[in-house]
Amino acid sequence: WSCEGNTRQVYFLQNDTDAAVVVVHSHSAYLPSPVDTVTVPAGELKELGSEDWLGGRIDPDLPAAFIDTFLVFNADGALCTKDWTPMDAWEIASFEDRKIPSQWRHEYTFRVEASDF
Repeated sequence: WSCEGNTRQVYFLQNDTDAAVVVVHSHSAYLPSPVDTVTVPAGELKELGSEDWLGGRIDPDLPAAFIDTFLVFNADGALCTKDWTPMDAWEIASFEDRKIPSQWRHEYTFRVEASDF
C-alpha cells in the first residue's frame, strides 16, 4: 500500500466514419513502447493504450506527454488531417477512483469523422 497514489491515463479512438480505420500508435511517458497497429471498425470505440504515473494528479495532462506516435488512416489509405496534439482535440473525462491514496483516471477519446480525411 502506497501513500503516493497513482494516475492512469487511458486513450481511445472513436471511429465515426462508415468504414474501418487503422491506427498506428505508441505511448510511453518513461520508456518507448513498440509501435502498435489496430483496426477500429466503423462506429466503434476502442481502447488503444494506457499509462500509469506515480502520484494522484487531479488535472489531465496533454496527450502528447504520453502518446509518442498517433496516425489514423481511413479505408482508402488517406491519413487523418485532424491534429491530435492539442488538448481540445480530445474529449477528456476524469474520475477520482479513490481519495486516499489519491487515485485518478483520465480517459481521452479522439473522435474521427469522414471529413477528417
